[in-house]
Amino acid sequence: MAKVNIYPTKYELVEVLSSITNRGFLNAFAQSKGIFITHVDIVTLAQEISNLFLDNEDLEIIRKEAYSNNSSHALSGFVLKSKDKGFNLKNDYQTLFDEGKQKIGQVLNQLTKVKGTNIYKGSIEYNKKRAGRMEFLQDEVTHFDFYIEEKEPGIWQIEVDGNRSTDSKELKDLLGEIIKPDTEILNIEQALLNTEASIVYFDKLAKSGMSSEWNFKTVRHLTLKEGASSSEPSGDSEEKDQAANAEELVGITQAILQGQNLRENSFVKSSVNSGYRFNAMTYEYQHAAQPYFVQVKAEFKGRPKVFEVTIVEYEEVVGETPTRKTINIGEAFSKEIRSMFWNNSKTVFNDIVKRG
Repeated sequence: MAKVNIYPTKYELVEVLSSITNRGFLNAFAQSKGIFITHVDIVTLAQEISNLFLDNEDLEIIRKEAYSNNSSHALSGFVLKSKDKGFNLKNDYQTLFDEGKQKIGQVLNQLTKVKGTNIYKGSIEYNKKRAGRMEFLQDEVTHFDFYIEEKEPGIWQIEVDGNRSTDSKELKDLLGEIIKPDTEILNIEQALLNTEASIVYFDKLAKSGMSSEWNFKTVRHLTLKEGASSSEPSGDSEEKDQAANAEELVGITQAILQGQNLRENSFVKSSVNSGYRFNAMTYEYQHAAQPYFVQVKAEFKGRPKVFEVTIVEYEEVVGETPTRKTINIGEAFSKEIRSMFWNNSKTVFNDIVKRG
């Protein structure tokens, strides 16, 4: 049955245009309709646009802008470890593709080999229901890319480059149709890190997350979650969270450089003593040879918890009086940085868990 398009109410249009899209988009969209209004707030401009009769093409432009502004490009992943040394994820996925065994609303794309590597890239489109959201944004067709690579016989690593924490689960559920019961799924699991270990983990990522080409500068943001006691692993029992920005985290850089696991920072000490554990951290790095800064966020997110890496900002130092300017980087370079950080995070995580 074809989808029935329902024209959004004035309230829905104003809400989406003023709260989810941004001023730059609104100005350009309004001007494309012959509306030139200056010195008004974003709500007033949204109200003016909502008075227009918009066709399906206009509404689709607004939907796509709202979806893109309401998502972040995050990289996560997991490892499949089979007792069968002949386990071939590439061939098994191809069987899924050939036989059309995807779920209703899912569209699988064929694997392609990444030039010069043994990595294969695929992508999945699926319909994402948004319970409780306004009708105008109820059904979103989203997609994500994923990359698979055989690390050792029977061991395959999967990286998911998506927009939502649910993308990783979407792929796991799909692969569950083809992997055997003796295949183990290995994740960067928050439940395996108690409070003390979570501090050590995020501390070590400051210096080990990026390559030697990048120098750690400071912690920009930190999120702590209230969970289990410091002696027990935490599940999904968080009830409260609190965050701190760079101003509140004075001393954290020094604490990391001195290997003190952030314990000397007063905010961290009081939070941990109150039963909070580390949940996310945003790190700032400076390139060792080129005039660039990057802020990378590492975070356990969603239910079940997924460890994901996003780029918050990438800046270039320009001008005679050096100033930072935010620049856009290409998808390939963005994925390269996030993949590097995620893989280094996996190494740090495995080392901490192994030492117990």
